[in-house]
This record gives sequence, structure tokens and C-alpha cells, in this order.
Amino acid sequence: MRSNAPFDDKIVSLKEASIWASEYLGRKITTSNIYYLVQYGRIKNYGSNGEILISLKELKNYYDLFSREKQWEKHLGENINWRLAFAEYKEAERTKHVHRLHPYKGKFIPQLVEYFLDSHTDEFKREVYFKKGDIVLDPFCGSGTTLVQANELGLHAIGIDISFFNALISNVKVQKHNIPAIAKEISNLTFKLREFQKGKSYIALEEHISAELEKFNLHTSHHLNLK
Repeated sequence: MRSNAPFDDKIVSLKEASIWASEYLGRKITTSNIYYLVQYGRIKNYGSNGEILISLKELKNYYDLFSREKQWEKHLGENINWRLAFAEYKEAERTKHVHRLHPYKGKFIPQLVEYFLDSHTDEFKREVYFKKGDIVLDPFCGSGTTLVQANELGLHAIGIDISFFNALISNVKVQKHNIPAIAKEISNLTFKLREFQKGKSYIALEEHISAELEKFNLHTSHHLNLK
């Protein structure tokens, strides 16, 4: 249920946007949730020099577009399990532990995999299909979400993907690693990143990526509207 939060078409900071969105949607929306939308070109960044500023009007339009359950039910029928949208989860929960390693765009969230692999039942999932020790085969494993969650639930998992890069991501997520060596490498990378940020040359790159994502999303939206 949405609150009667005031709405005004103005440009706000990430923190202000998260406060407004939390009131509007009636659930906690963090700055990370909003930043995710900017990072993937869902909404535009009106800031410059590394500052992120959001249009409340665009943010409202985004949430309205993806919350019109009744409109979707007219096209798809009323027997839809809306819980599979997992809208109540924060971005940090949808990209928990190793799922945050790479922003692979074709992945689905781990909670969706857990829903079908775990031992619970409900009015939609009336039968348990897997038990500990079973083998799960994912012939199009992408970034390895299914493999990770299967292992987390005590299942064996085999993943296949035509993309070498996808296979690389998946293997990194499920392999056992030398933690001290990784910590040392992270320390070295952190030092180099801080040195790089001192020159602020990354700002131009981020703004370029944001502009290209905006073009891509506009083109995609136009193409879908033509259909």
C-alpha cells in the first residue's frame, strides 16, 4: 500500500530519493537500490563531477511502470504468483555474497532459484522437487546463480554455457579460493583504485557509460513500443 507521500518533479540526491521512494512504496528503499537504477541506465543521472542527482518524476514513473500488477493480470491472467517478483528484497539481498562479484545483466536473483530448489511448498509450489545430495543441471548457467544456490542448499550442480566469460564468472563463484591471497590482492587493488580516483579521470568514464546506457534504454523502449 502506498502512502500519500508528497510528489514534486525536482532533482534530488540519492539519500533524498531513497527517503521519498521508501515513503511512496511503503517499504525500505536504500540509496544502493537507487544507485542500481542509475548504474543500469533505468533512470538518468543529472549530476556531474561524480555527483549523482535523480529526477523524482523519472523515479516515480519507473516504480509505477513495474508495479502495475492489475494491468499485467489483464494480459497474463489472475493466477500469477507475484511473490516471485521478490520486490520486498533490498538490492544487497538480491546480490548477496558472491552474486555481487560481477554485474552480469542476464542473471536472475538467488531468491528465485531458492524458491524452486528448497524444501518449502505453498499454493503454487505444491511439490518438493529436490533434496540434499541431488544433482542439478543448468544447461545455460550464465553467471552461475543456480550453481551457487544449489551448493548452498546441499545440492550438487553442473553448469554449461557457450560463453567462455560466463563460464569464468561461474567458476570463480563456486571454486574454493586462497582467502589470504585474495585479501592481499584486494588490498593492492584498493590502493591502486584510490590512486586512480585522485585524478578523477574515472568521472568522465562513468558519465560516458551512463550516457550510452541511456541511449540503449531509449532505443529498447522505442523498439518495444513499436511492437
